[in-house]
Amino acid sequence: MQHIEENVMPILHLISSHSAISQFATLHMLTNRETEVISLIALRGYSNKEIADHCKISEKTVKVHIDKIMDKAGTRSMRKLLATIICTTV
Repeated sequence: MQHIEENVMPILHLISSHSAISQFATLHMLTNRETEVISLIALRGYSNKEIADHCKISEKTVKVHIDKIMDKAGTRSMRKLLATIICTTV
């Protein structure tokens, strides 16, 4: 039984993380692209370059999206932004 629980826990965590990001995106009225960018940061730990490559946009555009997300969330700190996402579901 423990083996099954070990396999299920990462899946449950991922579902919970997606839910937190969805709630955060709705609360702060993020665009689809902004939601995608913050998801890649929060769930996969992507760098700006990795996001740019994944989304087929420039790194400068990624930075613009991040700035807009931070403005909408009222923070200038990535740590505070990620903490806000976590606290959205609490």
